[in-house]
Amino acid sequence: MLLIIPIFVIALVAALFWVAASPLRLIYVLPLLLSFEYRIRLSSFSFDLSELSLFVLVLVCLARAWEGRRLGPVERVHPERLLILLLAVFALPAIFLESNTAHAASVYRDLMLPFLFLFVFLRAGLEKEQIHTLIKLACIFALANAVLGIVQYATGNYLWFAGPDEAEWQAFKTGYAKLSIFGDFLGVQGSLPTGLYTGANMFACFLSLPLCLVTTLAFFGGLPKRKRIVCLIASAVMFVCLLFTMFRSGLLVFAASMMTVYLFLSRRRGLLRLATVSVLAGVIAILFLTQGLFDWDQFGSFEGRQEMISDAFTLMKAHPELLLTGGYTDLYHLQSRETQEVHNLALYSIIQFGLPATVLFFAFFIRFFLRAFRAAKEVKGLERSVLLAIVASIGANVFLYGSTTMLIDSVQTTTWLLFWAGIASYLIAYAPTKARESSRAFVPRPPMLPQQGNPA
Repeated sequence: MLLIIPIFVIALVAALFWVAASPLRLIYVLPLLLSFEYRIRLSSFSFDLSELSLFVLVLVCLARAWEGRRLGPVERVHPERLLILLLAVFALPAIFLESNTAHAASVYRDLMLPFLFLFVFLRAGLEKEQIHTLIKLACIFALANAVLGIVQYATGNYLWFAGPDEAEWQAFKTGYAKLSIFGDFLGVQGSLPTGLYTGANMFACFLSLPLCLVTTLAFFGGLPKRKRIVCLIASAVMFVCLLFTMFRSGLLVFAASMMTVYLFLSRRRGLLRLATVSVLAGVIAILFLTQGLFDWDQFGSFEGRQEMISDAFTLMKAHPELLLTGGYTDLYHLQSRETQEVHNLALYSIIQFGLPATVLFFAFFIRFFLRAFRAAKEVKGLERSVLLAIVASIGANVFLYGSTTMLIDSVQTTTWLLFWAGIASYLIAYAPTKARESSRAFVPRPPMLPQQGNPA
């Protein structure tokens, strides 16, 4: 392991020289910053390293302006700007209604910073080749994380960023998971993979989108055989690592994402596609409802979620004013027996930020999904597969994973999802220019033949 330190230092110095040669290459730091989770604590103030991604984007914009390149959105982003502004305004009063104002301000920052990141990302005016490079780098870093996760699971070592709380939670989770059919099948030991993240669940959420993307490219991308094999190997490695996290929601997100991709990209007849997806959904539902297979702890069971949700509705009935402003998270903890936040994105957001802010949050994503699926009808070839895989996975994370957890309480996860939303927005924006052919950044073009009568 000591050899890794000089190798890392040499690689870092080489990367710094590479970036110094062209400051615009700073944009390629984004996938790296979002591929590991580490929180820096400075006395009473703390922040995730992923939050530096906004600073990187600002530097890229300044570098583009210095070189005289165009800044501004590649398409109209006024609706996004308006929704983000309204979300910031309607979520703000919750800070002053909580008893712990400092913590409430931190939660507000965790909500708004990823959206500010997306806004600056869309204003950077990146070229198509840069977007495609970001996609490839994000998948490469995810694959490297998955390989590390498998090593962590097999050896119980190299859990660099996992803190004492995560170790305690893993001991609790693995103890119950060993008693389940699924855990016994996987041979769960004393540790779960976390990659370069601090927890297995967050790591699984990070893997779910690149996993969906490479799996889509392996089966529906229309790539050459050699590239399909590479994508298939990457998909297998990431899926094995996702299994080892013992994260049920992550498996559901991946399954739902792939079923959505299949509905849109399969060449089978519409009725047959629908029947296939219905059967798969039924089988998955039976597996997750089978007692003793996946329900190894009270937090993961329906009973555990139901108690949290029931407490949230009780609070809203007793204090209907919270629907307008939010700011009742502290009171929720006083009245509930659960020490954790309510494991439901919509209810957590209503209690924390109020109903208007929650509606704006979901309106943002609904508008994004509608725009993406409309564009997917025009885009052909490989870029259509990439766009659908990204949108399907973001949708599954927001609506399916969000029904079982808070989601927006993690600035790392939200920034990661909105990074991919920005990637999808660029693909949508560039779609009209070449709606019927894939980009040369994905598929090499055949050599141009000389026209008849002209010299080669």
